Amino acid sequence: MKKFVLFLIILLPFVTGAQNGTYDLQSCIHLALNNSPMLKNAQLDLAIHENERATLRTKLLPQIDGEIDFIHNYNIQRIILENGAIPAFTNPSQPDGEVIAFQLQLRNTLSPSIHLNQLLFDKSLFETLKSDTIQNTLLKQKTEKSKTDIAVAVTKAYYSILISQEQLDFLQNNLERVQTMRANTESRVKSGTARPIDVQRIQVAVNNMQAEIERSQQSVALSKSILAQLMHLSPDTNINLAGQLDESQLVEILPQSDAIQYGKRTEYSMLQTQKRLVESGLTIEKAGYYPRIYGYAVTGYNPSATDFYNLFQASRFYNYTMIGIHMSVPIYHGDEKRYKLNKYALQEQKIENSLTEIKEMIDYQTEQARIKYDHSLEAIKIQKENLTLAEENTSAIKIENDKGISGTIDVLNSETDLRLAQTNYYNALFQAIMAKVDYDQAVGNINY
Repeated sequence: MKKFVLFLIILLPFVTGAQNGTYDLQSCIHLALNNSPMLKNAQLDLAIHENERATLRTKLLPQIDGEIDFIHNYNIQRIILENGAIPAFTNPSQPDGEVIAFQLQLRNTLSPSIHLNQLLFDKSLFETLKSDTIQNTLLKQKTEKSKTDIAVAVTKAYYSILISQEQLDFLQNNLERVQTMRANTESRVKSGTARPIDVQRIQVAVNNMQAEIERSQQSVALSKSILAQLMHLSPDTNINLAGQLDESQLVEILPQSDAIQYGKRTEYSMLQTQKRLVESGLTIEKAGYYPRIYGYAVTGYNPSATDFYNLFQASRFYNYTMIGIHMSVPIYHGDEKRYKLNKYALQEQKIENSLTEIKEMIDYQTEQARIKYDHSLEAIKIQKENLTLAEENTSAIKIENDKGISGTIDVLNSETDLRLAQTNYYNALFQAIMAKVDYDQAVGNINY
């Protein structure tokens, strides 16, 4: 009982955390990768291919078969000869040239045997086994490509929620300030120091803010739904994010001093692997011109009898054994192999063109992501300065309003300017984070 209680105490924090549904970025990516049916199927594809490779390797092992043939000669085949043509089969009592028939087998025959075949040389099979290793590498690379795509999608959804939530918090703070101002203005109306129309103007602003908050709440809910879908959680899961927006992660990208490492992009590595597969296929086809050599051995018995019940007499079982080597040399098959070799040569040219194209694509993606990111960082600086000025302006006008220096319209205008500055700032922050993710993806720096 004590052990059980201790187990529950140890397990409790994990259970509570799971029910709470609080996730940081890495846990979101981890869940998305672990729960993805696509990745699970990719793992199964790898397992299936490993099974196929093992099946192919069994052809290198001895192949042993047992066989039993039973033949009942309902009408026994005869050998037709002419009397006198062969001395051993001459009947002196019959004239030469007369047709005679000989029966050289009995009515019932039983042939149990064991056959062993062993592959000695098949260059085509050996090259196919090598090609399977390359195919296995390609499957793993496809899985890595899927993981990268999932990690990028989760990262963008994650930061979309954080930014939407931050905007929502700002809007709610703005609403609280305006509602406080409305209450103060209502008190001033009662004391005769403010007009009723001022309260109405503030109420319009409150209504607009509430509508804006409603849209923002819907945006947060939709973003959480997208993230839950990417993580393959239940639609009604309440997702809380543990992370916070931090501009320090948006460091400036250093100028590109070294050549782009194309191999860090899975798409490029996959094309290189496909090229190796085509080259391997070409080698396999060429190996088809080599002879195939098999060794074989057969041992068995071949008893026979006129009557079936005598067929199993021990005296009729005489063992025979033979061993041999079989070689098959391809000579001509209608130029089939020549056309297959041409096909692989053309496929290799296509992949070379694709490699050139993807290099250009990576170059442009990297440069475009860098440009967008650099401009986003500049936009953040500008919008953050605007936000600071708008906050200071709103505070100053509120103080003036409390002293009766500025009017309600001035306060409402400052609140509108503040909300616009907040929206612009978070849009710039969102664009910068997305550009940073795109840049990391372009240079192959996505971690998961």
